Amino acid sequence: MKRIPTILAGIVSTTLIGMTPAHAAEIKIAQATDITSMDPQFANLPGNLTAAKHMFDSLTELDPEGRLQPSLAESWSRVDARTWEFRLRKGVVFQDGSPLTAEDVVYSLARPATLTSSPATLNGFLKDISKAEVPQSGVVRLTTTTSLAVLPNYLAAVPIVSKKVTEGLKPEDFETGRGMVGTGPYKFVRFLRGDRLELVRNDKYWGKKPSFDKATLRIMPNAPARTAALLSGEVDAITAAPAADLPRIQNNQNLTVYKKPTARVTFWVMNQYSDALPEGTDLAGKPLAVNPMKDVRVRLAFSKAIDREAIATRAMEGLGVATQNTIPSAMFGYNPDLKPERPDLEGAKKLMAEAGYPNCFGLSLYARNDNHPTEPIQAQAVGQMLSRLGCKVKVESIPTSVLFTRANKLELGMMLMSAGNDGGDMGVSLEYMFSNPTNNPFRKINIQTYDSPNFWKPLREGLESVDDTKRAELYRQVSKVLHDEAGVLPTTLLVGAWAARKGVRITPRFDERLYAFEASE
Repeated sequence: MKRIPTILAGIVSTTLIGMTPAHAAEIKIAQATDITSMDPQFANLPGNLTAAKHMFDSLTELDPEGRLQPSLAESWSRVDARTWEFRLRKGVVFQDGSPLTAEDVVYSLARPATLTSSPATLNGFLKDISKAEVPQSGVVRLTTTTSLAVLPNYLAAVPIVSKKVTEGLKPEDFETGRGMVGTGPYKFVRFLRGDRLELVRNDKYWGKKPSFDKATLRIMPNAPARTAALLSGEVDAITAAPAADLPRIQNNQNLTVYKKPTARVTFWVMNQYSDALPEGTDLAGKPLAVNPMKDVRVRLAFSKAIDREAIATRAMEGLGVATQNTIPSAMFGYNPDLKPERPDLEGAKKLMAEAGYPNCFGLSLYARNDNHPTEPIQAQAVGQMLSRLGCKVKVESIPTSVLFTRANKLELGMMLMSAGNDGGDMGVSLEYMFSNPTNNPFRKINIQTYDSPNFWKPLREGLESVDDTKRAELYRQVSKVLHDEAGVLPTTLLVGAWAARKGVRITPRFDERLYAFEASE
C-alpha cells in the first residue's frame, strides 16, 4: 500500500468538511438483514455492520466499488516488514464532543478479542497484530507477527469506539444507547429489536454531511413485506429487491430499480470433521457410522452434480452469476483458469462408485430463511440435483441464528453459506471465511471444517507478500487447491438489486449494503 500524502489527504478532508448540502427530512430504508446487536464490534454480520457504519468509522474504508480509501486514518505507511504507522485525521470528534485519540484506536483494536460470546468475531481481522502503541500524538503504530501486506484492508472492517464511553460495557448494554457514541455521520436515537433503528444526523461529523436529517433502518427479512412497504410508501428504499417482484417494481413509474454485481459468493459447506456425518443415513434409513464427506471423491462428485448456471438463472431468477471462484473477476486474486463447470452426472456417478457409494446415501441440506430470499430456493434446487445421484435428500430452511448455533456445534452435514468479500482482496476474504482455531485462537470451532495445509501455506505467503505479482500467483494456487480438494463448493456470485422511490437517489455497493448517508434527493 502506497502512503497517501498527508497534504493531499488534508485537502480532501477540508473539501469534504466544507460541503454542506441542503438537508431533507427523513429517509426510511427497509433492509433484508437482521441487526442482532447494537455493539458495533460484536459480530461480523451484514446487518450489524450496516447499522454500525452509520454511527462509527474505521481507520480505512472501502468505497462503493470496493477500493481502499482513507477514513479516520488520513494516511499510513510501512516502517518495516512487520510494522505499520497510521496517522489519524486531525479535528475528528466523537458525537459527545470529545476528541478522537490514538489511545481510542489502540483500545478499539484490542476490544473485539474480549467479546468471547460473538458468533462471528471481528478479531479474525486483528489476530496478527502483536503490539499496538502510540509513539506520538495522533499516530498509531501496529506490529504484526508476520509481514502482512493487507493490514489496511483488514482494518476497514473494525469500527473505532470511544474508550471513555465503552470501557466496561457488555454488548447488551448498547441496545439502550449506552456506548453508542461514534464519529460517524449519524447518531443513535432508538433501537427496537427486530423492527427498526432510528438515527439523527451528526452535525459534528468530519466528512460530507448526510442529505437527510433523520434515517430509519427498518428490519424486514421477509421479501414480500419489503416490496409491499416500498409500493405503499411506508419506506423510501429497499435492499435485496426480490427477483420475483422486480417486473412489478420496474413497471411502477414512481420507483427505480438498481442492479450491481456484488462480491458475495454462495457456497456449500460439507462437514469434513465429524467421524459420522450428522443426520447422514444409509439408503435404508439407518444412521451412518462414517462420514462420506471426508472422501474428496464424494465432494468432487457433488460439485460435478451441481448445475451452477441453472441456479444462477432459474433458482436466483437472473440475480446470480455462475462461478467456480470465491471472488468476483474484478477483485485482486481472481483465477481466470477456473471457469464454471458444466454439470457432469456420469462423472459424478463414477466418483461416487469409486468412493463406495454407488447409490449415494441420505443427508440433510440446510439454508437460511432470513438471509438472501433465493437461498431456500437454491437449496431445494441442489437437493434435486443430488437426488439424481441416488441421494435421499432432506432440505430445511432455518433462521441465521439457529443455523450458526448448530453449525458451531458441528450438527449440520451440509449447509449453504454466503460470504461478502468485503476486503477488496482474495486473501483477506478467504482468511476470514476459513477462520478457525488453527489459524485464529479466537474461533471456538472451524464451521467450514476444511483445513488443508495445501491451502493455508500459499494463502499465508500471499497475505505476507508485498510483491503484487507474486501475491497474485500465490492466490491462484490457493483457488486451484480449494477447487481440486473441493474444500467448499462455490456456486454463484450475487447480482444485487435495490429499489427506491423516484426523488431518492441511492448508491448500490459491491458489498450489497445501502447507507442512508450515501443517499440524496
